[in-house]
Amino acid sequence: MGLPSVPGTRGSPVGAVTKCTTKRHQKEEEEEARLASLPAWRRDLLRKKLEEEREQKRKEEERQRQEEMQREKEQSEKLRTLGYDETKLAPWQRQVILKKGDIPK
Repeated sequence: MGLPSVPGTRGSPVGAVTKCTTKRHQKEEEEEARLASLPAWRRDLLRKKLEEEREQKRKEEERQRQEEMQREKEQSEKLRTLGYDETKLAPWQRQVILKKGDIPK
């Protein structure tokens, strides 16, 4: 069976995104319910800790995206330096060129 889809999306992966968002929302609600049973001082400490963890996770994901963009930029620059038009290369050709430096013409 495929992924559940949202009505009107004709089976697109939007259903998977919606499902992921729903799980995240459900997790946040469970955290809030758990926090509600704690004393106020403890609840404040846990909220602060959770927010710090979320922020740290967001920063790590952003850093990884930046590294990936930098790597792609360096690869494109290397291909241009070697005299190739990146738009005319197949993915396997690109991999070979980047691994070995050049392919015989």
